[in-house]
Amino acid sequence: MATEIPSEKSVSFVNQLRTELLAGKYSPGEWLKQADLEADFGANRFEVRFALAELHLCGLLEHYPNRGYRVCNHTEEERGHLYETRTLLEVAASRLVVQRATAKQIGEFEGLVRAFDQAIDQEGRDRLREINAELHDSLYSMAGNPLLAAQIKGLRERGLLARWNTWDAPKALRESSVDHSEMLEMLQRRDAEGL
Repeated sequence: MATEIPSEKSVSFVNQLRTELLAGKYSPGEWLKQADLEADFGANRFEVRFALAELHLCGLLEHYPNRGYRVCNHTEEERGHLYETRTLLEVAASRLVVQRATAKQIGEFEGLVRAFDQAIDQEGRDRLREINAELHDSLYSMAGNPLLAAQIKGLRERGLLARWNTWDAPKALRESSVDHSEMLEMLQRRDAEGL
């Protein structure tokens, strides 16, 4: 039995819908209706079904046979498990990052830290989210282990669904910026424990 290979447009729609989910455009527990997604995004039925199935596999959507898909609404216990697992992986990755990061990679990371800080006053929340994701992706890519970086990113995205409104207050944005600066300092000092 041959399986249909997803088109570039299908893959693009997966990324577009993932971005919308992580930006908080849909609330945890909200049902996603195929017909609405087709109309809202100008996607066809195959593209929507493919995206829903892919985002379910990523842990961003829950699937209920004969009912459809809804945005994951993790319990406190599930969020705790996600955070604990992610923390274990991040600690391991941090040790590799401080050993393997090149001066060029650290410089690029510093640029993202500065870009996030400047964007607080100049950009909207969507752009800040993009820079923040790029910053964290950059950090874990320095571990030199793409599988490890992908696992951390996946767990991070799953945990973000319930926290998308945490940046509503300017104070929270400034705290994130301070955290990023401290991460940079630890990286420059090659301090795995601090990182």
